[in-house]
Amino acid sequence: MSTWQENIVARDSTPSAANSLDHVTALRCDPALSASPPSVSPLAAAAELFAALDAAGIRYGMIQDTASLPEALAGRDDMDMLLDKQDYTAFCGIMARLHGLRSVSLSCYDNACAGREDWFVPDFSRSAYLHIDLHVGIRVGWEFRKRYLAFDYAAIEQWEHLSIAGISIPVASAEAEIGLAIGRFAFRLRAWPWTQWLAVPGDWGNKLARLPLLSSKPGECVIEYDGGRNGIVTCRIRPSDSGIEVHRADLARLRRSIRHRCGFSNGSGLADATIHVIRKASYLSLRVLGRVLPGSVPAKRRALTGGLVVALVGPDGLGKSTQTNLLARTFAWKFGCAQVYVGTGEGNGWWFRKGLQNLLAPRRRHFKAVIQRDRKEPGSGAKSKALAAGLALWGVLIAIERYGVVKRAHRWATRGLIVVCDRWPQTLQKGYLDGPMIPSNLPAVPGIAALARFEEWLYQKMNECKPDLTLHLVSDFAVSQSRKPGEISKEGFEARMSLMAELRALDKDIRVIDASANTETINRNLFKQIWLSL
Repeated sequence: MSTWQENIVARDSTPSAANSLDHVTALRCDPALSASPPSVSPLAAAAELFAALDAAGIRYGMIQDTASLPEALAGRDDMDMLLDKQDYTAFCGIMARLHGLRSVSLSCYDNACAGREDWFVPDFSRSAYLHIDLHVGIRVGWEFRKRYLAFDYAAIEQWEHLSIAGISIPVASAEAEIGLAIGRFAFRLRAWPWTQWLAVPGDWGNKLARLPLLSSKPGECVIEYDGGRNGIVTCRIRPSDSGIEVHRADLARLRRSIRHRCGFSNGSGLADATIHVIRKASYLSLRVLGRVLPGSVPAKRRALTGGLVVALVGPDGLGKSTQTNLLARTFAWKFGCAQVYVGTGEGNGWWFRKGLQNLLAPRRRHFKAVIQRDRKEPGSGAKSKALAAGLALWGVLIAIERYGVVKRAHRWATRGLIVVCDRWPQTLQKGYLDGPMIPSNLPAVPGIAALARFEEWLYQKMNECKPDLTLHLVSDFAVSQSRKPGEISKEGFEARMSLMAELRALDKDIRVIDASANTETINRNLFKQIWLSL
């Protein structure tokens, strides 16, 4: 006899009445379980979160793919939580205390439906966060049209407790989890009309071995749903090579029962299919547009408080580029996030400017020496004037590019993206920290004054578009030299640090980050500052 058949037990007593729309009967609950040791230790925020939920008496439990909980607790996967509706206010209070954030999505996305929310809990000690798919009642339907409230917390009669690294978490029993999966996919499983059994997506091997379900025929079992006035609705299931299969006719009865309990007729299926197709077409169109024009459409998940423009400013060698990459990778795991470069060095930039810069860079010092040479020297006046005009045009080209980057960063932020900027223009002093580049002592060449005024106007416009959060990386010259030897002179470093101090004196909202620590410590400080500003 197979393991599946050995675990079939006789039908228990009549299930008690449920307060939910559909009731999944759990006939047996195993004692507390112990998960295998996780490959990565859970975040400290996970232990704090579940301790706070239990202390407050919150009624909740984990559903849907509970095998991935160890990875979810480490901030590497999602966790699906079913919450009692009456405890929602208390849950929000705990989230506020833990600096939790809620995100929103466009209605055309598949994760946007009533009773479902994305919550995120930060762990400032690891520069990471937990992602909770919160369900205040589970709604089922087509992938982009989930509108039928089928299950709530009271629908799960039995909960098991899973212990992971000392954290005890209530999880849905094996039968309840399979029952929820069948209900969720009842509206989405498709097959040929002559197909009698439909496969339910997912790996259910371990759970099938523990199912204490009602036996129907050899090799088959029955799972029951409370259909209210429609009576008990049963679904026959059986194991298959891919997991489990459910009988087509039983699925049709389950769909009708769920629709009727929610006040809909069978004809609502046509409206569901139509709206599903429209939303999915919109979703695919937005995905294509987002690939072609990055940042042109709102992200799938956006912080409820909106987007944010973050600027990292500091002299060379203090880790601006490294931290920008780390922060963008961290937030982009679940949030809409982008990174931009406002400098003229090795970062991304306009292809024309980058090509011209690579062509002229080897002779940059020579050009500057010619410009500064005595213009009365025979043969040098015309050349110096031509180079001065070229330098002025170069400064305007850089200003136009930076202006475009600044405007694009704010435009992306209005669409809900977290935009992390490497550098940010300033107007206080020319030649330093991405300020204006046209020197004031250029030869008197016609048109240069007009170019200088145009450059100044562009920087003034950029100064009006300040970042939402400016972070200054500060340290001493030795740190810069140890990380990028010879990148900047001591005089240049001190000039930039002095200019940053002047900028902070003018803007009290600028925050200072000590860049003398190691990369992980700096990243934790930056992550915390950004998270608390969302």
